[in-house]
Amino acid sequence: MSDQPPPEKPKVKNFSHLQSEPVPMSFLPQQFLTQFSAGSGNMFPKSAMKTPNYASTQMSNIGNGKSVAGQQTQHAASSSTSTALALVEPASSGPHFLKPMLPQKIDTSIFKGFKFVTLDGMLVETRDVYDKISGTYQWEMCENQDDRCINLIRDNFANKRVFLITSGGLGQKIVPTIHELPQVYAIYIYCVNVKFHSEWAKQYTKVRVVSDNDDFDLIPQFAVDVAQANIDWGNGLLEQGNREKAKEKFKLASDKLNNYARNHDPAMDVEIKNKLEECK
Repeated sequence: MSDQPPPEKPKVKNFSHLQSEPVPMSFLPQQFLTQFSAGSGNMFPKSAMKTPNYASTQMSNIGNGKSVAGQQTQHAASSSTSTALALVEPASSGPHFLKPMLPQKIDTSIFKGFKFVTLDGMLVETRDVYDKISGTYQWEMCENQDDRCINLIRDNFANKRVFLITSGGLGQKIVPTIHELPQVYAIYIYCVNVKFHSEWAKQYTKVRVVSDNDDFDLIPQFAVDVAQANIDWGNGLLEQGNREKAKEKFKLASDKLNNYARNHDPAMDVEIKNKLEECK
């Protein structure tokens, strides 16, 4: 009997602040399946979720300026640090900027604010930046309870603007049910298998990005969308004649863009500047 220790089993890291999910085996090549069965293959050799230091990464060329209108073009944004599907229609020339949602009017007489929901848990090391962008520590943490998540969004958040972050597998179950609800504003898919989940996600115009890298892809787009939502809220307050509160919303929008989405559309800065002038 050999006194050498048995070979170690291949280790699979959990890269996500959301719970990782398996890649469907049918999407793996036969050569890889043979290697994996023999113990020499890694389940996620090139598709592991990536969360590099947010402060040191560059913004990706993603955005969605026509999601509400229902027009979308699939562009796979790839780099040495990320793989993502961004539902975008980039400018014909020049640099690509993160695009906001089209403006959506808010009736401030019935509007009850934003609600941020995640269908998975977030780890402490990545939760902080989401809290800072959203401006709240009171996220609705549904943690794999898809029926509860649907019921809350449908029944409890009717007068709110809902932002949802979900894994790919759970998103595939919940998005078809909630997508047409008017309170659902933006959906973000954070998953290992971007190629697979991009196929079903491209049918839904409120899905802003499908990504395996939240620092590089998801967080900047999330910041742009929260900024646009604050602009919409500020516009509603201006119509109501409440200039001071409107000013607060426009300043919040500027803060989100400058701190978390440096590659945002410069037209947003121009709009915010003009709105602040109106508030004087």
